[in-house]
Amino acid sequence: MRFERSTDLKLVRAILTDTDIYDRMGDDGLPPLEEFHVPDHPGIWWVTVWDRERLLGLFAFFPENAICWAAHVALFRGIHPRLTAQAGREVVDWVFANTPCLRLTASVPAFHRAALRFGKRVMGLRSYGRNRESFLKRGILWDQVLMGRSKPTACDAPDRDVCGTAK
Repeated sequence: MRFERSTDLKLVRAILTDTDIYDRMGDDGLPPLEEFHVPDHPGIWWVTVWDRERLLGLFAFFPENAICWAAHVALFRGIHPRLTAQAGREVVDWVFANTPCLRLTASVPAFHRAALRFGKRVMGLRSYGRNRESFLKRGILWDQVLMGRSKPTACDAPDRDVCGTAK
């Protein structure tokens, strides 16, 4: 599995406007596909994911501040679940190793069960709350499940009970 930060906004747009991805990535405020423009900001990390030479899609990371980044997933349909799971597990380690990010978060609409499972089971995110009636999809207000995961520290080691204290 290979991850690359991409500045190729044409490639990013091609992935995000794929017919299976575009409708799933936004709420009722998403513009028509032909009007969609990829945000071009140096703080955003568009990270493509490859299995050998096959493009699987991308992960997008939007910094909320210097160390807390919101994660978004845009993987193509039809990819073997083993590969998507591998990409989801490995991108977390890649982000923590290659960026200043110390905490990943995600806000997932409550109706999107597959995305909730992917965040929790694959990426290791944990629910920490709900943003009530904060996502409008097809005219229906939905809650968003708030999830996150912090970069492991030495305090998280299994042989420690309190940071710095050996068991």
